[in-house]
Amino acid sequence: MFQVIAMWNLTRPDLEMKNSIEKIELRGYNSSKVSLTGQFASKINSREIRSLSVSDISDRYCPTRRDLYYKKGMKKTTIGSKKTWGGTAGTIVEKFLFDLFNKEKSKRNKRTYQVIRTRNNQFSKNFRTSHQKAFKRLSQLKGQDYEDPKWLLELLNNNGRAELGMKLLHSLVFNNTKDMNTNQIALNIKSSLQLEPNPIEIGISSPAEPDFLIKKYQVIGDIKSGIEFKNFHQLTCAGYALAYENEKKRDIDWGIIYFFPTRNPSAYVKPITFAQIYIFRLDDNLRKWFLDFRNQDYDIISKDKPPDFPEPDKRRHCKRCRFEEQCKSAGLET
Repeated sequence: MFQVIAMWNLTRPDLEMKNSIEKIELRGYNSSKVSLTGQFASKINSREIRSLSVSDISDRYCPTRRDLYYKKGMKKTTIGSKKTWGGTAGTIVEKFLFDLFNKEKSKRNKRTYQVIRTRNNQFSKNFRTSHQKAFKRLSQLKGQDYEDPKWLLELLNNNGRAELGMKLLHSLVFNNTKDMNTNQIALNIKSSLQLEPNPIEIGISSPAEPDFLIKKYQVIGDIKSGIEFKNFHQLTCAGYALAYENEKKRDIDWGIIYFFPTRNPSAYVKPITFAQIYIFRLDDNLRKWFLDFRNQDYDIISKDKPPDFPEPDKRRHCKRCRFEEQCKSAGLET
């Protein structure tokens, strides 16, 4: 999270590209432009269908959205969530980042590599000890050679050093300036950033919970993890921006994705990797992309039967889907 603050203040896109956000029209409070189709709003109101969350709309892992139908459709199932390596690893990553940030944000900077290394190693050791159950669960869920709990912990440890190094860099660059304060970023700890948009208006269920917010600069952000960054990850921030604007009636102009690679599919090397920070405008094109998917998804869950199976070459996520057996019983071959 120190990297988020440092990268934002080093680039200050709100100053460099100020004119680029002045023409945004698809705001969450602009109901005439972003409202859900009356038919779908009526079905939500009558509880014929359930409203969709930001992640329901933005996470595009099943190409046909058959998983979404089973989860929220007219004939939804009662199958519970399925524990996966990726989901469990993502929760560990988020917890590590939040704990490190909250522990270190008020401490004085130590200006040598050795001190940073020692402090971070101790934090990582304590984190591993206090989260033994989560790491044990990762070992149990391991399905591929590149799903390695020890390697993940090593990556977290290295990234922790980078976080503390960025904290030091940030203090040196912005010493005694208003941009130095790391408290400007608010993290979603115990649902502290719950948003309450109107589902009937914009089709986003309440509560909506982004991972972090920099209110001062109108920035909303989300933490993602996995093998590689996906373009649709940006949709998450667009959805949260619309939800924020719908409830708060205040603009959100920028999104940040903090992407942490938790798995490496290479059979030959295990590189040292660090978090990737993506800063982008939440312009009308991105918002329209989200709203188009929102409309498509409501159309899907309103039908009497689920979508077709994905094409054979697009079924790589099926084995990690909680509805795999449901699809197999209907004829899916994986």
